[in-house]
Amino acid sequence: MADTWELICHHTYAGIPGVVADISPAGESHGWAPGLDDGDFLTHGVAPGSGALRFYKSGGRVHVPANPASKAWHPLGGVKAEVTLRREPRPLDVAYTVIHSDAFHFYIRSGDNLVAWFRGEPLSYDEISVVFDPVGAQAYRVPHGRWVTLGFVHDGLSAMELYADGQLIARRNGQFARVATVGPGGVAIGNTSTGDGFLNGEIDEVKIWRLNPHRVDEEFFSRPVDSETAECWARFFRSLAAALDRYPDCAQLLQRLIPEMVERLRRAIVAKGPETRERFDRASAEYRQLWRAGAIDGPDMAKLIGDWWAWLQLVGISIENDPGLAELHASECMRRLLAEVEAPDCDRQMVDLLQRLMASVGQQSRGERSRA
Repeated sequence: MADTWELICHHTYAGIPGVVADISPAGESHGWAPGLDDGDFLTHGVAPGSGALRFYKSGGRVHVPANPASKAWHPLGGVKAEVTLRREPRPLDVAYTVIHSDAFHFYIRSGDNLVAWFRGEPLSYDEISVVFDPVGAQAYRVPHGRWVTLGFVHDGLSAMELYADGQLIARRNGQFARVATVGPGGVAIGNTSTGDGFLNGEIDEVKIWRLNPHRVDEEFFSRPVDSETAECWARFFRSLAAALDRYPDCAQLLQRLIPEMVERLRRAIVAKGPETRERFDRASAEYRQLWRAGAIDGPDMAKLIGDWWAWLQLVGISIENDPGLAELHASECMRRLLAEVEAPDCDRQMVDLLQRLMASVGQQSRGERSRA
């Protein structure tokens, strides 16, 4: 099963003073500690030997580079984080930074108010705080003098949340832009990138995740197939890769259009309200379950597809009229690829599934024309 989130940064600050190692599977988010010295690296944090890092100095921070060569930070789309920290009050009306970048900022405002801010693509700005978006009658206040684990989530689409010790403390729903890519300034922990908003406390552990950009591919290959079908798909992907190498303009077109089409569909579904979103989530979960079981050409999948397309038609969502689909059909690239790429028609289950999908699209299109 593909994970929705991919861990891209995990610091514990234990071990050799001055060394900030990323122990996430990505292993690309190692940091360095400008403005800090060995005495700021503590042996003990939330537990004996767990390690912690002190942030009591202007300019002191952990800097994580995120240059374009770093695949872990490009793209983000959605982001979530979890930080175990202990802070002390500071008698200044400033922001006490937990994590900072030009794409997102997680901090504590004066008054012990937890806030997360995000820059979106296309350009937009969104914020969630315990003051304006609380869950419950009383807004959460970040404590002083004891360890607490604080976190945020931006799902890249319709929800932002704040957490404290695993409990939801703030939520904001709506339509939000995808979280922007982190710029060349990278990510700062325990202070801003300019060093003017230090935490005034210690951090024991930091975890940052992004929306897993590989989840569609991972999900696709989770379906059980026999050796003959596996070889069928291997030939298809070799053929497709060779064609895209010959026609790099076609590769660029697909890389642009397919994510745009998926994003438009997701946002159209969210715009129709919570009932449509919940129905989409249920249908997606059932589809993934049938896919992973290899039951893609059976009656359960046929019913699922028929019901889902009927629901799209009912709420007025038309995939047939998507501008990206029209551009793809009209492109010279599509004609080239169809002529030169070996179709995976030896996978009879997939052929049956595609025929059902095309029949549903055609039925939706005929229904729209009849209403017109």
